[in-house]
Amino acid sequence: MRFWGCRMISADNPEICKLRGHVMQISAKNTLSRLLLLILTLSVILSSLCSCFLFKKQYFAGSEDEIRANIAASLDGGGESYKTVQEYLSSWGIPEFDRVKFRYFESTVNLYYNYAPAPQVMTHAAELANIFLDEYYGEIDPADKAEVTNALLSCYARTLGDPYAIYRAAEATSDYEVDMSGKFGGIGVMIEYDHVEETLMVSVVYPDSPAEKAGVEVGDFIVGVDGKRVSDIGYLNAVNHVRGKIGTTVNITLLRGDREIEVSAVRAEVEEINVSYDIIEEKNLGYVQIIAFKGNTLEQFKEAIDALEAAGVAGIIFDLRGNPGGFLDSVVDVISYMIPSGHTIVSYNYKNMPTTTRKSTDDGDGDHTVNLPMVVIADEYTASAGEIFTAAVRDYRNHNMLKATIVGTTTFKKGIMQSSFGYKPDGSTLTMTIAFYNPPSGENYHGIGVSPDREVLLPEPVFDEATGKYLPVHDTQLDAAVEELEKLINAN
Repeated sequence: MRFWGCRMISADNPEICKLRGHVMQISAKNTLSRLLLLILTLSVILSSLCSCFLFKKQYFAGSEDEIRANIAASLDGGGESYKTVQEYLSSWGIPEFDRVKFRYFESTVNLYYNYAPAPQVMTHAAELANIFLDEYYGEIDPADKAEVTNALLSCYARTLGDPYAIYRAAEATSDYEVDMSGKFGGIGVMIEYDHVEETLMVSVVYPDSPAEKAGVEVGDFIVGVDGKRVSDIGYLNAVNHVRGKIGTTVNITLLRGDREIEVSAVRAEVEEINVSYDIIEEKNLGYVQIIAFKGNTLEQFKEAIDALEAAGVAGIIFDLRGNPGGFLDSVVDVISYMIPSGHTIVSYNYKNMPTTTRKSTDDGDGDHTVNLPMVVIADEYTASAGEIFTAAVRDYRNHNMLKATIVGTTTFKKGIMQSSFGYKPDGSTLTMTIAFYNPPSGENYHGIGVSPDREVLLPEPVFDEATGKYLPVHDTQLDAAVEELEKLINAN
């Protein structure tokens, strides 16, 4: 056996002490060397960890100026040949995001987007990044990957050049779907936002609703929800707070006159009123207001038409003023209840695909048709599906299938359609324009609108300084609609 290069000497050897001292000296030197080596190794590791930490810190919370400088340098230098927006974002030092999710929506846009020429990848990415820095830098946690991804996709939708493109995170998607269904958990009121007082005015209380049971009255102002003031949280947040899970309780602060009242209501399923109807008794005319084309519009429309036909009205006024549109399926179904099956209602072209034609269908009620004279009232806020309805009535009047007149003002001029594309892993969606659509005549009216046969303007509203509100105006458009409908009736 060898020990530090020396021969082994027995314990009773006279040189043992000398050897032991030599061994101890060598051992001490070796320990010191090992210690120095360990310190050096730890220093290297620590330095590496620090560098890694600093890189991560810079990557997740780098200065806004540094990121903007990276973007500017890429633009000035012509940029690298990246194929996707998400590659640019990563190269510029934008905080870490879900690349798989981003790639999914980016690919969806490339496949279906059909509104404007796609912007150049680099300038597209640069605009996106700058919007992100302007609106989200310092406002969100850059280490929260989901939050960063949602913010980036919201910015991405805004760079498409499509005024109707919008990204919705999962919760917003759920809220939107509930709203468009026409049924939701709520208290059963219709409200108007008072911009002056920053309150929600109750304009309608549904019969036998939670609101009615709680004592809410028409004319009350909702000023607080669950302890939060409407003026602090804003109109949309206040509405979302009033809505909620069926069976849960919401506490509402009402302003009635000059005093505040606290009431509680248990949320129930509320069916939104999207179609209302009445009879103008002295004229024996039916009046149908179509507020929006949602999931429950057809059911309510059928109820209105059936009731008016049973009452024996001589004609019907369809009021679509302020109708923002809604589902394409909904307006197709509604018109199908008015005309025979098999007739074109709308056609459209998806990107790189043949024309799709939607025709009237058998509504399941013996192919019901409306054979009464009719007038449609439209205005500059009648949009999208509301314009499809107006244009279809006009075109089928021109083909002698309907007896109709259009009254009011030129419509909103929206002849394009959107679709929502969902990301299954988390339920988020991207809505974007996918096609231009055409009425039965085949003439697209995007940017032009549907013009009335008789243009009638409403009087300018008068602002009352004392109340801070606009005074009601006389409905000259409804008067004109009655006149035109009587002409059609008498022409028979």
